[in-house]
Amino acid sequence: FYGQVKRELIKAIPTLIIWGEHDQVFPLELGHRLKRHLEDNAQLVIIKNAGHAFNVEKAKEFYSILKSYLVDLQPPAESSPSKCQNNKSSNTKKMK
Repeated sequence: FYGQVKRELIKAIPTLIIWGEHDQVFPLELGHRLKRHLEDNAQLVIIKNAGHAFNVEKAKEFYSILKSYLVDLQPPAESSPSKCQNNKSSNTKKMK
């Protein structure tokens, strides 16, 4: 019983998943799996042309994504529509 309740609580938490498109430490497929596991309250944002250290490689894009999610309380796609394009699922975005 406790395990099921815990899983439901985890799925209810809004979660932003940020992943580098060319991450060789944790392949992008793991980001998609995590998104599927967390379901509708999770949003996967893929930073194009970035690896595992996207916070260093693409610092401005990383900051913009975090700011729009945490401060502006908007999905990253709404904060900079010219930089985002939808990917496979409705909650997956690719940042240029």
